[in-house]
Amino acid sequence: MCRRHTGALTAAWVEFPKKTVTWTGPGREPSVYRSSKTSSRAFCAMCGSTLGAIDDAPTVALLLGCFDEPADVELVPTGHSFRSGRPNWWNVEIRQR
Repeated sequence: MCRRHTGALTAAWVEFPKKTVTWTGPGREPSVYRSSKTSSRAFCAMCGSTLGAIDDAPTVALLLGCFDEPADVELVPTGHSFRSGRPNWWNVEIRQR
């Protein structure tokens, strides 16, 4: 589902506890598409841009492209999900903070 949602082979996101996320843009809460039994995909109701996933569990996963400062050290990836589904040539080195 992530590939269809992003239009990319892989996606980089950062996860936050749902209770710490505040939607402040002009569109406020994102629109959502129920993509599985446990999660919904979030997108901007105004322009359609993909934002990430809002899980039923207390987690919100936002794509790094949503942030004004995506190179911020706080957003450096610390792990991989679904490694078995990545292209064989895709190797991302995880740096310790």
